[in-house]
Amino acid sequence: MMKAIALAAATLGAAWGVGAAQAEPAKVNIGYATASDYMAVYVAKEKGFFDKHNIDATVTRVPIITNVPPALVSGSMQIGVTTMPSLLQAVDGGLDLVLIAGAARHIKERPTISLTLRKDVKFEKPADLLGKKIAVSGLNNVMDVFLRKWMLNAGVNPKGVTIIEAQLPQMPDMLRNGTIDGATPVEPFRTAIVASGAGYIAAEFFAEVNPDVLVSGWITTGEWAKKNPAVVAGFREAVKEGLDYINTNAADLKDIEKKYLGFNAPGWPRFSNASTTDDMKVYIDIGKELSLYRSNIDASKFVIK
Repeated sequence: MMKAIALAAATLGAAWGVGAAQAEPAKVNIGYATASDYMAVYVAKEKGFFDKHNIDATVTRVPIITNVPPALVSGSMQIGVTTMPSLLQAVDGGLDLVLIAGAARHIKERPTISLTLRKDVKFEKPADLLGKKIAVSGLNNVMDVFLRKWMLNAGVNPKGVTIIEAQLPQMPDMLRNGTIDGATPVEPFRTAIVASGAGYIAAEFFAEVNPDVLVSGWITTGEWAKKNPAVVAGFREAVKEGLDYINTNAADLKDIEKKYLGFNAPGWPRFSNASTTDDMKVYIDIGKELSLYRSNIDASKFVIK
């Protein structure tokens, strides 16, 4: 009898030990860029939604979004932000990356990315950019790709425009001092350029290319996603709860935004945690037209449903 009780106790103890091990929160370093696109994650961290889904989240600001893929591959970060062209270029280059959630969409009714020009630069049509110097936040990034596609749609060869890289916070001063003729800023720099008199909004080029497009999202490595399916599912649920909180128009959203970004944007994109292969097709087709990719990219292989 005593042996049976001892065995039962040992069995229960072992079972409890396994349960306790499973209940240990997963430590996840989440990299974000300085943009309101990622508000749902800021909210999930502040409101305990990650804790609720057994994720011990560290949310780390990344100065340059292209630093995210190497950080994921090295293991110093488990989940990070991306723009869709950056993801496709990484995948085309052979990196094992997967898209696990959307972050923000750019929609025609709520533009947050525009072509801004200096006050003394006249503009009526895309061809007026020929011979001009236009700044984007990164070559081959989402602004650059859509700007070139917009010019092609108008029959203008993008090679006739000098497109350079510039940090978003520097764009207003660069316009003001004449270093550049135009820029493609995202909020809040878009509004700052107009408000300061450094420039004006010349065209909603982004929306003219596509009125509703997924701009940014969350990625990890395929290997990490396979090893941690429960954590990926928990991350997605936490982000969804963050979006639900945002949609209640909670009074503290501006405080949360300012804590993570250091400012409040005058306008927000349309937040969305959805991501589909159709969202990728827009960029794949444009990439082929601009000869950005070397391989035939199959979005179904890296978009996790």
